[in-house]
Amino acid sequence: MLDQVDMHESALHAEIARLNKIIQALMNRAESSASIQGSDFNLFQTAITLEDQIHRRTGELGEALRENEKITRALRESEKHNRLLIENSPMCIHEIDMDGKITSMNRAGLGMLGLQQECEVQGFPYLNTVSDADRERIGALLGKAYTGETSHFEFNGGGSGGRIYKSCFVPIKNKKGGVEKLMGITEDITERKKAEKVIHNLAFYDALTQLPNRRMLNDRLGQAMATSQRSARYGAVMFIDLDNFKPLNDAHGHDVGDLLLIEVAHRISRCLREADTVARFGGDEFVVMLSQLDTDKELSITQARIVAEKIRTTLAEPYVLTRSQENNAATTVEHRCTSSIGVMMFIDHEAAQEDILKWADMAMYQAKERGRNLVSFFDS
Repeated sequence: MLDQVDMHESALHAEIARLNKIIQALMNRAESSASIQGSDFNLFQTAITLEDQIHRRTGELGEALRENEKITRALRESEKHNRLLIENSPMCIHEIDMDGKITSMNRAGLGMLGLQQECEVQGFPYLNTVSDADRERIGALLGKAYTGETSHFEFNGGGSGGRIYKSCFVPIKNKKGGVEKLMGITEDITERKKAEKVIHNLAFYDALTQLPNRRMLNDRLGQAMATSQRSARYGAVMFIDLDNFKPLNDAHGHDVGDLLLIEVAHRISRCLREADTVARFGGDEFVVMLSQLDTDKELSITQARIVAEKIRTTLAEPYVLTRSQENNAATTVEHRCTSSIGVMMFIDHEAAQEDILKWADMAMYQAKERGRNLVSFFDS
């Protein structure tokens, strides 16, 4: 808007100058004549008319000057207001020159870097503020920003605090459309990421043992079945139930029972490959999923039996459970607890996930009926 007022002001100045030249020429011609009759009289009339136009244009010029001054004051106030917003923003707002160096940064940004004065960061390479692992990726985004592309990204801070940031590059262009600098806006999202992780863990992991819960087990079983379809390899689901858990809870309380469940989770996990899954299904029940065994069914059954027997033997070893009390005293409880394990083999999509889990559960109850501390395979 200020540019439009400036153009209007310049046009008025030019027109007034042109009219003055015409009037001066007319007056010079009139003065050189001996009389003011005929056409010379018309010259004076024209001059008077032009003077009226000059007065009118001069008034318009004055109005334009006042409007220009008003807009200038408004722009200065707006610039001051915007600067206050930038300085007091909780986000880091900074500018980067065409050499990739920081030229300005607000207080929030300085705080993120542990600095006090803006002069401490001016001329500092922007990529030095990110971790080594993220530098190449963000360097590529910086290059795209110089071509006019806006980008959004997350990165780890370069310091030792383990902070996580969300940022963007916004190209600032000149009147010719070329990029002359970049504006960066960065937000510290460390606490948000921690909260998201907590929510994710609550949704997919058991709070006591930190094992996957039933929801995540279903998801991984679905993936394992899809993989089995592609590879033609068998998988196995094991349903594990502790044989002597309730007496421990009744005699020593749920705190000691929780200690046993945590130890059981650790022991089962140590028996498995990284690609396998153990989940707490509820109470004292655990489910193990073995994936990518073999294309031969009998060989796959043998592999699953070896793992199941290893788990059964490991869980049957004595437990020494130490419970801390409020007075810093410790109570030690020794306990023996065997397990009954039911196994269901699967391949491709021959059965639904619910059926596989149900049949593994049925095999587990068969192991209990046969005397407990046994491994039983489901036989249709």
